[in-house]
Amino acid sequence: MGLTHRLRIAVVSSRAPWHQSALVGKTLESPLVQTLRNDATEPIERIVAELDRFQPESLVGYASMLRLLANEQLAGRLRVSPRAVMSASEVLTTESRTRMRAAWNIEPFDVYAATEPAAIASECGRHSALHLYEDLVITEIVDEANRPVPAGVTGAKVLVTVLFRRSQPLIRYEMSDRVAWLPERCACGRPFALVSPVEGREEEVLRLLGPSGDRVPVHPNVFHKVLELAPVAEWQIEQDAVGILHLKVAGAAATLDVVQLGKNVTAAITSVGAVPPRVIVERVTTIPRTKLGKAALVLAYRQMGNP
Repeated sequence: MGLTHRLRIAVVSSRAPWHQSALVGKTLESPLVQTLRNDATEPIERIVAELDRFQPESLVGYASMLRLLANEQLAGRLRVSPRAVMSASEVLTTESRTRMRAAWNIEPFDVYAATEPAAIASECGRHSALHLYEDLVITEIVDEANRPVPAGVTGAKVLVTVLFRRSQPLIRYEMSDRVAWLPERCACGRPFALVSPVEGREEEVLRLLGPSGDRVPVHPNVFHKVLELAPVAEWQIEQDAVGILHLKVAGAAATLDVVQLGKNVTAAITSVGAVPPRVIVERVTTIPRTKLGKAALVLAYRQMGNP
């Protein structure tokens, strides 16, 4: 951007005035930056039409929305050529990254951010790990008892202390994100510590019965490995009150074998030592989103306000 070029940035997330993504889009707007803010809860056809009209040079959004938009681009319904794509606020899976790369011929940037502390970490141009913003946020990766975990071990949660907030201080604010320290430094030369990509949140971990009656944690990445390879645009697993897993798939190809897909999920659960519950595969038009436009990949029963 500069005096002779006004940068065009499109943000596809939430337009709720109290949400960070809405504030980011509003703050960026300036004589040097033109912004388009789309709500992720809007119909995909409307979002595509707005993006085609705007032709963003930088595209920012939830991982699930960027995956949908990448599918629209690959299908020829969306025709944009961003120079940068930034995924934030949701887990960026390997398959989603692959689709974005195929759609726009660039490597997307994974950004670790949340409404409370704002940005925490992001990838550099090497796309090998997330650089912590240590000059803005003190980040502690801890276990269930708030004890620091060693490098290479995924923590149960993250404690963040924000160094720049004046109105509402946040000191060791607890977030249930699952990440791990990486012992090395990036070859790009930046001095900041590295963390692994976010695996998900503790609330997304299913705790299923094991053979001996104990509870076995089944992390979201167990399902990622199976469902990211399925010929579907979106998926979501929801656990109901009796433990049945409802696998919702949207944009499924006609060739999708729902019976085999259920068997693959069952086998994945068995592989981590849990007794698989009944899995019901349902074809749906769209995956339900929250009021902020997010689409969780895994919904544990307790996550919805239940014990």
